[in-house]
Amino acid sequence: MMLSTKQAASYIKILLDKTRGNHSLALTIFKKLFEELPEQIDAIKDALDSQQYSVAQQITHKLHGSASFCGLNDIQEPACALESNLLNHDYESANRHFQVLRLCVLNFTSHQTAILAELVDNSGQ
Repeated sequence: MMLSTKQAASYIKILLDKTRGNHSLALTIFKKLFEELPEQIDAIKDALDSQQYSVAQQITHKLHGSASFCGLNDIQEPACALESNLLNHDYESANRHFQVLRLCVLNFTSHQTAILAELVDNSGQ
């Protein structure tokens, strides 16, 4: 499940719409996402591995909110499912949804260079 150029352009368009065409702000938000999402995935994994499910739920909630705001539906959906599993104490399903979420975040972040380059090229920076 690779992020297509069309998907990357869609993510950029959604964020530019939310920032009223402010390329600089969109660039800042994407940079923060590319920094925080992998850190959050690592923290969720650590929490799940040590059975700190409330910690995993709190981090997942933050990640879910960021993905929702930025229109990252590929990340938002598994994050929502994971958060729901954790809230319902369904830890077996939570581990499965975490793996899907991790892959979606890895897929998204693998396109960091292309997304940031597109925003920089069109922002005049």
